[in-house]
Amino acid sequence: MENVKVCIADDNRELVMLLEDYINSQEDMEVVGKAFNGQECIELVEDRQPDVLILDIIMPHLDGLAVLEKSASAN
Repeated sequence: MENVKVCIADDNRELVMLLEDYINSQEDMEVVGKAFNGQECIELVEDRQPDVLILDIIMPHLDGLAVLEKSASAN
């Protein structure tokens, strides 16, 4: 079975690193990308096409809700 691909988007770098360590310690999951602002997140999701996106709501440049709206309209 293929691993679940996870992307993490949050401006809190420490939290991102903690989540990444935890997720990568799971046998069936792997972090395939990290973003620290909304614009990076949109590019990351388009490029990596994760199964799961852990998304902060309040981020610089573009908030989490705007990221969801842009992703939904792109599909």
